[in-house]
Amino acid sequence: MLKNFLAVFVFSALFLPALAQKASIKGIVVDTVEKTNLANSSILLINNKDSILVKDVRAKANGEFELSGLKKGTYTLVITYPKMADYIRDIQLSDSSRFNLGKIPMDSKATLLNEVVIKAQKQAISMKGDTITYQADSFAVKPHANLQDLLRRLPGIEVDKDGAIKAGGKDVNTLLVDGEEFFGDDPLLAQKYLKANAVSEVQVYDKKTKTEELSGIKEGESKEKVMNIKLKENAKNGYLSTLDANSDLKHYKNMGGMAGIYKNKLKAAVFGSNSNTNQDSKASAAMSKLKGNDYDIIEVGDDGSTMMISYGSRDEDDFSPSNGLPDVTGYGAHFSNKWNENKVGLKLNYKGSDRNILDRTTSKNQSLLPDGTNFFSASSANSETRNTGQSLKGSVDIKLDSLSTLKISFAGSKRKNSSQYISTNETKNDAGIFVNNSDQTNDSNGNNDLFNGNINYAKKFVKKGRTLSIDLQPETKNSTSLGNSLSITHYYDASGAINRTVNQDFLNDNSGSENSLGARIAYTEPLGKQLSLQTAYSFKTVNSNSHKLVFDKSLNNRRIDSLSNNFDFNNFSNIGKVVLQYRAKKFTLSGGAEATETTFELNDLDRNNKFNRNYLNWAPQSNLNYKLGKNTSASLSYSGYTRQPSLDQLQPIRQINNPLYEIKGNPNLKPSFNNSFSFNFNTYQQKSQMYAYIYGGYSFTKNAVVSSRMVDEVNKTTSSYINLNGNNNFYGGVSFNKGFSKIHFNAGLNASFNHSNSVSILNNKLNENVNNSINIRPRFSYYDDKVQIQYNPSVTFSNSHSSIGSINNGRNFSHNHEISGNIELPYNTEFNTTISLSYQPANASFSTPVNIALWNAYLSKKMLKAQELELKIAISDILAQKIGYNRYVGGNNISEYTNSFIPRYVLIGITYNLTGNFIKQDKK
Repeated sequence: MLKNFLAVFVFSALFLPALAQKASIKGIVVDTVEKTNLANSSILLINNKDSILVKDVRAKANGEFELSGLKKGTYTLVITYPKMADYIRDIQLSDSSRFNLGKIPMDSKATLLNEVVIKAQKQAISMKGDTITYQADSFAVKPHANLQDLLRRLPGIEVDKDGAIKAGGKDVNTLLVDGEEFFGDDPLLAQKYLKANAVSEVQVYDKKTKTEELSGIKEGESKEKVMNIKLKENAKNGYLSTLDANSDLKHYKNMGGMAGIYKNKLKAAVFGSNSNTNQDSKASAAMSKLKGNDYDIIEVGDDGSTMMISYGSRDEDDFSPSNGLPDVTGYGAHFSNKWNENKVGLKLNYKGSDRNILDRTTSKNQSLLPDGTNFFSASSANSETRNTGQSLKGSVDIKLDSLSTLKISFAGSKRKNSSQYISTNETKNDAGIFVNNSDQTNDSNGNNDLFNGNINYAKKFVKKGRTLSIDLQPETKNSTSLGNSLSITHYYDASGAINRTVNQDFLNDNSGSENSLGARIAYTEPLGKQLSLQTAYSFKTVNSNSHKLVFDKSLNNRRIDSLSNNFDFNNFSNIGKVVLQYRAKKFTLSGGAEATETTFELNDLDRNNKFNRNYLNWAPQSNLNYKLGKNTSASLSYSGYTRQPSLDQLQPIRQINNPLYEIKGNPNLKPSFNNSFSFNFNTYQQKSQMYAYIYGGYSFTKNAVVSSRMVDEVNKTTSSYINLNGNNNFYGGVSFNKGFSKIHFNAGLNASFNHSNSVSILNNKLNENVNNSINIRPRFSYYDDKVQIQYNPSVTFSNSHSSIGSINNGRNFSHNHEISGNIELPYNTEFNTTISLSYQPANASFSTPVNIALWNAYLSKKMLKAQELELKIAISDILAQKIGYNRYVGGNNISEYTNSFIPRYVLIGITYNLTGNFIKQDKK
């Protein structure tokens, strides 16, 4: 009896729950026109929670179907039949639901034309290849929300308080709208001015190089992501504008404005700003990355090294907060359009700026020599710099046919600069006795003119993977500078008495010009389905001259020949590159090398001396990428390159501004060779919102060109260069991020370490510096419709020592904490605050700690129907703890610095945003 009872109990426990799942759906599929039952109709049941197909059946010969044994949940029922419009219905099931839909009418697609629009439900998140697509309407945001608010709701997307975006742990530095730049590709502009309800889809995919875009062949693991915003039809044409004015009604101000329109391919905008607060206005920040050209510049250094630089990043016109007291004005305009069925495109960007910065700095330094001597130096300086300039950049794109394009890019700029620098310096020995002191005054005024361009022809062939790209790059530079250099330097004997004084009063007249022409031809040939060959040849010729004339004002402006230089430079380089790539289902393996043959000629026209060098630089490379899963990959890479000594290291132009520092060249230097190994592993799980990234590497240099310094008894330094082995670097790190969308929480951890050895010669002794550092940076964030909070702490441990002896144990420890929050209050009011805590405890070098709490906050209220008007009061450095101070601890050197800074201030501001669309409703 007991055994029978136990059997019944086990049976009930295991099978009754399954028997309880009696939910079912049945019906009959019928043609409403022909009045016939539709046999073999396809019936699909999709789980709304994760868009996974639960069951699918075919209708019987009489059109009947039944889906049984269904679990509790919300589903979408989809019925399809050839030439019939899809039948779609949402159904909510309990454990015992038994839906009988009866006859289900199916209408012919022909009868529905121009009458009914059938909309199928799209998945909130889908993935095809490396592209993740988010359906914007699937993520709820507050009314009047902008694109930035929407992005913060998307799983796997991170947007920090400054608008920087990460997707899958990778930076998003390019944001496109409908596949094209939106007044430039800076993510900030579109985030602030596009409304969330204007967005249809958000696409995220790996950033491709120019070669990858042309050939379709992936060269390696992408380090960045690209985001493309697809707009709804009624939002593709519109206007945007802002006026942002903030002031303390006395001295500090931060103002800007911009206005723009976009209509199909046409985009036009003007903007301007002025600030003296080390903060960018909303207008200039949003327009900061406008660029007219985007191509890879062929650069060849004096040492024959080559590198391809992507043109179009921030330049001298952009606001760049720095130390000191700035006053920065910027202005500009943008125009772009396409014609002839998008076969011809034009883009122009004009920018101007006026930057003036005042700064007062002080420094203290202690340095140890091999014989045990300590020097204690102190200095103070006042400086004023001003840079003004204007630039015009543009490009013309012509689609010659379906497979080839011609792009002409150009840039021109004119800039003026002026500076004045007044400093006082002194040095004492261990006994506190002066060894030297000096007063210096330097001023200069100069001009710089630049023109460069690129003509690119690109062609894809019918055979997939076969591509051809040709670039031609002219460039012209001209510069002039006129300035004065005045210094009085006293040297002391062992008793502290002055035994020598050196006075210098020089006039410096400098000018130079450079003309260059570069060309590059690149060809990719598929050698099979899995093998491809990439080849490239480049050349660049550079002709330049440098006239540096120094006159002694105390001798009726007599020219000082020993300090004057009249040089002509000629550099011609040929660069060849070959890379072979093998692509399998799971991995990609590539290997190749670049070789640069350079002829360098320096003519000293005054002394009738010629300095010639011919050399060949090698740069091998290899890369292995292995795909461990759909979103998991690992890579190993090696690169090596030859670096020739630079002109200054071989035959430098003498320095005259500082009588306590002299450089001598070494014509016997050998080229150095750097070897670098690295690995990367990353995995991203969309469903669980988890991302992990592990990286590491090791590099070392053979025959590194390092400094060889002699410091005499009065602390005058004579520096030269020598080849040594011993420079190496070992590093690694891990990044982990996990999102919890149900509770609106995100957590992450970054940890990294670095170990480096660097060698040099100090007073004929080998000086090996070893530096170690560990940095740990957790991060936490919480967000919902009303509250966003972020906490980012960091801890840094460092240790350094020198082989010639150390002033202290070289250990240093610091930790920082940043807490930021945004709270939406009633009546369209918002409170935002950021607290940055910095702690540098006392150590063997500094007996006092440096603990600083910087607290900024603002309170704003949005007004009017669409909240386009915002009133704001902002406070910077509420606790008045900013000090403009920094310090450094090394093995045989410790230093501390101060600079000018902007103290606490309160700004009252008003912002008016006017944005909208020319089409008010969706097209029917």
